[in-house]
Amino acid sequence: MLGENLQKARLAQKLTQEEVAKALYFSRQAISRWESNKTEPNFETLIALAELYESDLSAFAQGIEPQKRKKHINLFAGFGIVFFNFVLGFWLIITTALILLALYAIILALFLAPFIMIFAVATHNPHITFGNANGSTGFDWWYWLVAIIACSLMVLVSPLIWRFTKLLYFWLIKYLKFNLKSVYN
Repeated sequence: MLGENLQKARLAQKLTQEEVAKALYFSRQAISRWESNKTEPNFETLIALAELYESDLSAFAQGIEPQKRKKHINLFAGFGIVFFNFVLGFWLIITTALILLALYAIILALFLAPFIMIFAVATHNPHITFGNANGSTGFDWWYWLVAIIACSLMVLVSPLIWRFTKLLYFWLIKYLKFNLKSVYN
């Protein structure tokens, strides 16, 4: 129907397919395929055609029944995705989440190390130890140096680990969308 309407509008303006093709920078074959309903022009091209034919878009759409696209479920792909995701994906996600959780726990512990040492010395708490020294005896200077270097290192590394976490999340969402597309097509 669209092709017939495009052809009627072109003929009403007394234009050839070649003239339309030249005006819109398409090939004559493309115009022919549109008019024979083999392909359809995109929306921007339809607007340009309406301007060229001195018509409106509703004239092109007369007699065209809108078609609803049916979604088909591919059961074989669905079974494969469920099986694959459970066997590999689920455990891979759990392992990755646990590794990230451990990394964040290490970052937190190393960031808090100098503050825990300050607390231990200030309170003289014998239950807080760092290396083989405890809070009641104080800490050697190199314990402080190690704690401050570790804290500084974690402050520098934590943005990279955060970026890595966001990147993993991005790819996980992309993977899940791909799975849904392969099941529903």
